[in-house]
Order: sequence, then structure tokens, then C-alpha cells
Amino acid sequence: FGTITWSYYRNAVGALLLYDVTRRSSFEHLVEWLFEARRHIEPGRAMFEVVACKIDLESSRVVTTEEGKAFADSYGLSFIETSAKTGYNLEKAFATISQQIYEKIQTGEFKMLDGWDGIRTGFNRSKDSLRLMEAEVERDRCC
Repeated sequence: FGTITWSYYRNAVGALLLYDVTRRSSFEHLVEWLFEARRHIEPGRAMFEVVACKIDLESSRVVTTEEGKAFADSYGLSFIETSAKTGYNLEKAFATISQQIYEKIQTGEFKMLDGWDGIRTGFNRSKDSLRLMEAEVERDRCC
């Protein structure tokens, strides 16, 4: 598990630290997650953003906006509240950290390293391999 975890951090320049405003335990783990990420990213540097989730569940809320903001401020991190259900601030959360990373690259504070291949979206099969797979499916069909 540790090797898998480390691989997620390799070459990271940004990370979102999410917590559920209806679960205090998730908020209380933020500092642990922050230090774990920093430990795996070192000697590199990364931007972090604290993201409060599920703010649409106001009646179930146990972590206040002020608590979330105070945590972020104490570590010099940006803070935003979001709701996946309503879409509130989702795009802004990603835009904010992306802009911060871009600014660090532009000022030279973050250096592009050898081996960085840009943003990866995962394995994409070529059209030829997809046609081969379709042919195999067709061949395996019966009657």
C-alpha cells in the first residue's frame, strides 16, 4: 500500500485536501493528510487547497466555515467550500489551485523537471486495438 500511495504523489505540484463538513473525523485528519503528502512530495514543493465538501447539508453540518478557514490559514493554504450535489464552487476549486500552480511555474518558483510529460488522462487505446477487440467480440458470438 505504501508504494502505491507514494506513486500518487510522484511529480505532484498540487493537491486538494478534502473533508466532509458532516464528519468531524475527516476534518481532524487534514493535518495528517497534509504532512503525509508533503513527506512524499519532498524535496519537491506543491500547492495545497483545503476543500470543504457537502455544504448543501447545512442541517447536518458539524464543522463550521470558520474552523475550515482557520485550519487553512494556519498552514498558509487556500480554502473553499463546495457541494458536489449542487455543483457549487466545484469548478472554482480546481481553477484556484491550477492558477496558483501556473503562477508558481511562471515565476520560476516551480521548475519543470525532466520526465514530466504533462497532464495524463490515463491509458487510451488506439483505434486499431479497439477494432481488434471488436473483431474478437464478433468472432466469439454464437449463432
